[in-house]
Formats: sequence, C-alpha cells, structure tokens
Amino acid sequence: MLLRFAVKLLMNSAVLIPLLYLLTDGAASPGQLVTAAGLLTVIAFVIGDQWILRESNNGLATIADMGLGGLYFWGVSRYYDWNLSMSDLLILAGMLGVVEFMYHVILQKWDKRKNAFSYDEIE
Repeated sequence: MLLRFAVKLLMNSAVLIPLLYLLTDGAASPGQLVTAAGLLTVIAFVIGDQWILRESNNGLATIADMGLGGLYFWGVSRYYDWNLSMSDLLILAGMLGVVEFMYHVILQKWDKRKNAFSYDEIE
C-alpha cells in the first residue's frame, strides 16, 4: 500500500505543483504548493482509492477525485488567498482527473498481475 501511495504522490505532485504555481501567478509559496498537493493526495488516496475505487470502478473513482480536487482547491485558494478563478479550478480538476485515471489504470495492471501490490494480498 505504501508503494501505491508513493506513486500517487509522485504523479499528483509532478502535475499539480507546477500547475498551481502557474495558475496562482507565482503567489503561492513552495511550502503552500507542496502542502496543498500533499494533503490532497492523502485525502484522495483514502477516499478515492481505498474506498470508492475498491467498491466501484475507475470511471467513478476518477470523477470522485476530480470533484474532490475541485472543491479542495477552491477551499485552499480561499484559505491562502490565491484568487483562483472558476476556469482555473476546472483546469486543475481536469488535469487531476487525467492523472488519476492513469494512476487507476496502473493499479488495475498491478492487480491483474497478482503481484505484491495487489489489494487481494493486503486484505
């Protein structure tokens, strides 16, 4: 499970941190960027991957992660006073959806191979 989380953290951070920096016009500090991306990854891993993805499918889990990401960044934007517009939030949610879809495909391939990364071996 730790490897699954590490891959998600790496994928999300690689996309979200530079994108947030661009969308905030550099107003976000490096600490804010890392904290925002990291906390979203933790929340999305617990809700999207450990709960929704196990009980449904990639499509529903991806949509849930997109909605969660949009709401999360709306709140973070207000907290940090980043002034992200609705279109900025839609871009963030859309990019997060693409990354999450790819991440879920990776998980499915790991599970099909029945290797050490399988949910079946954890339960």
